[in-house]
Amino acid sequence: MPLAPNRLKTLLAATGILALTVAPQLLIAQSQTWEKLIIPGLTYRMEVDLGLPRVIHAFRYTPGSGNVFSRPELAGSQVFMPDNATKGREALTTTIQTNGALAGINADFFPWSGDPIGMMVRQGELISLPFPDRSVFAWGANYFASSPVKTTLTVRIGTLQKTVDGLNEEAKDNALTLFTPASGIVRSATPGTYAVLKTQSKLPVSGELTGVVSLVTPDLKTSPIKEDEVILVATGNQASVLGSLSKDQSVTFSVATTGINPEKTIHAVAGGPRLITASKITLNSAAEKFPDSFSTTMHPRTAVGSTASGDIWLVTIDGRQAMSRGSSLDELARVMQRLGCTEAINLDGGGSTTLALGALVLNRPSDNGLERAICNSILLFGQLPEPVNDLTYVIKGVPNLEEGGTATYTVVDSRGQKVPVNSVIWAAQGAAWIDQSGVLRTLTPGKAKVSAWIRGKIASVEIEVIPPVPSGTPPPKI
Repeated sequence: MPLAPNRLKTLLAATGILALTVAPQLLIAQSQTWEKLIIPGLTYRMEVDLGLPRVIHAFRYTPGSGNVFSRPELAGSQVFMPDNATKGREALTTTIQTNGALAGINADFFPWSGDPIGMMVRQGELISLPFPDRSVFAWGANYFASSPVKTTLTVRIGTLQKTVDGLNEEAKDNALTLFTPASGIVRSATPGTYAVLKTQSKLPVSGELTGVVSLVTPDLKTSPIKEDEVILVATGNQASVLGSLSKDQSVTFSVATTGINPEKTIHAVAGGPRLITASKITLNSAAEKFPDSFSTTMHPRTAVGSTASGDIWLVTIDGRQAMSRGSSLDELARVMQRLGCTEAINLDGGGSTTLALGALVLNRPSDNGLERAICNSILLFGQLPEPVNDLTYVIKGVPNLEEGGTATYTVVDSRGQKVPVNSVIWAAQGAAWIDQSGVLRTLTPGKAKVSAWIRGKIASVEIEVIPPVPSGTPPPKI
């Protein structure tokens, strides 16, 4: 009679051959956590709870450590791209590689016009205005804050002062919209009057920017924008605001921001709602104009938060998949609180939820594992250790696996030496998923791509997941 699993494990442990003989599924706890050092100051964390089920991926980094720093970035480094099918959006891994970053995570919500819905500040420059009542995560030197933010942007033309309705977003009808070089191009839903102003300044989080009129032209819907200019667009009943402008006239834009410290804010991204304030859960979806269903439904989630010690957590929870159901916002808030966050906000989730290390996506995006084109991200920068140039890596393990089965994979270098599991960061897409001990679990028949990240190098192998053989099926004839 076969031994019960617990007795079998006890017996094998006593003989010293447990790790070699027990099937991988017998060794898997319901809940496991791994933390792996990428470089000093940056750690990757994976949490697996098979009972819920839920899979969490996260980066923790220490600003000011001298090894790692962060900044938000736009897809393509600008808001809009001319003749671009995604309106300037792109995959996170593309943004990471284009900017020479080490890793990253998706950031703000976006409309299909491609501009961030909420506030964005990059290196002290205001790129996008806050969405009313929604939270922003801001950071700078020894400064972190999460709060709903209000920013008022006004333009002064002679004695006339008017509120500017939009910044680096598709200009709506009957509106004043300002475009800066960060926009890339001017985009307007309807024809409008364009005032081109020369300036050497960047638009601050709070303060003023002055430009000198070089051109006023009517009835345009789009235009490129140069690095030394801003363009003010007036549509519909606002067109008369620019009617009195003349060449070489000075125009001043004023910015006033409350809710965060504008003098300490170097970077900011938006999302919402706020999850943690002063270490306490302060979730109020209705106040930030999110429906209850958005808060309570299980979705893939993304969040950013800071700790009392000055670390920043970038967190994703996979969802809409058999191995991870996602989370409600309350559950997400509890995860951020458990990680020690004193401030945290929710970011864009769903199919946008993506966490990547270089070219390797570590989580499993819910759009069939494919990256969604997103508008902006938070990037992490740091210097990898010098690679051993003559080394290459190969993933070792079974080439196919029956649906419902598990198998353990390892990495071997070109000298024939096994790479320690703590030096390997695993990822898998397709018909199976993998944890950070190298245990692969199948999901459905089909192909799975298993990848391993080792000191900046990536090895991959394709695995075939085959349908299970029905019980009682006779062996094939030879």
